[in-house]
Amino acid sequence: MPEYREKTVASLGLNIHYLEWGDPVGAPLLLVHGFLDQAQSWRPFVAALKDRAATHPWIIAPDCRGHGDSGWVGAGGYYHFPDYVHDLNSVIRAVGASQVALIGHSMGGTISFLYAGTFPARVTRLVLIEGLGPIGMNFSAAPNRMEKWINEVHERGRHHFREHPAIESGARQLQETNPRLSAELALELARSGMKQRANGKWIWKFDPLHRTAAPQLFYSGQAIEFLRRVECPVLLIEGKHSHQTHRPDKQQRMDAIRNKRSVIIDDAGHMVHQDNPQVLADVVLKFLGD
Repeated sequence: MPEYREKTVASLGLNIHYLEWGDPVGAPLLLVHGFLDQAQSWRPFVAALKDRAATHPWIIAPDCRGHGDSGWVGAGGYYHFPDYVHDLNSVIRAVGASQVALIGHSMGGTISFLYAGTFPARVTRLVLIEGLGPIGMNFSAAPNRMEKWINEVHERGRHHFREHPAIESGARQLQETNPRLSAELALELARSGMKQRANGKWIWKFDPLHRTAAPQLFYSGQAIEFLRRVECPVLLIEGKHSHQTHRPDKQQRMDAIRNKRSVIIDDAGHMVHQDNPQVLADVVLKFLGD
């Protein structure tokens, strides 16, 4: 795996941790991970990029707030997409970049297209890996969702987490979630993504508050307005064996993007960057070089 530098930037009072590869020259490539994932998850993909690129690109991969080694919100706080977008902007400002290329996976894809729709002139290329946003919900579902959020925060809050006797147990959990994940990478991700408690047990670093139902629903109409504002070329990537391939609202959101192309990666499910990083790197480099 390539060497990287670890840095932090303050955003709304939280420390946002990020990994950095390559020399800070030109426009950086930012990699935004998915829900309950971490920046370290991109390492096989970064290694594949380095092997294939003529020059080692400047790459930055942040841990989203409440994930990896970034800070958790304080008492009374919660996690919302505008917060993630603000954090991404804080990282970009901190490195002094006026323009960036963005790659987002799953939740990170949502963060990325929200940013690109907010600041169209700042994004030169946008890659959405299984990242068209959560399935849209109706206004009528909002009251029940609000009730569910309040109940879950009250009953579970930050006390709902799974303890593991050892890091290896966490690695096996990752492989249960993604059977395509190699034992070696699963162990690496468990080592970087877990921490030991005072009782000797191991837990994941992400804030357990993420496991409660968010009170703010995701609406397709709002997502479409952000997608319509994206000016740069967009590459839409899916894993051939992903459960998201046949989601009902996908075409509507794709139609809102002006300049797009789509690629399906073989031998990959939802976690494309882990399942087939070599082919993903080939596809991304071709897109970035066009």
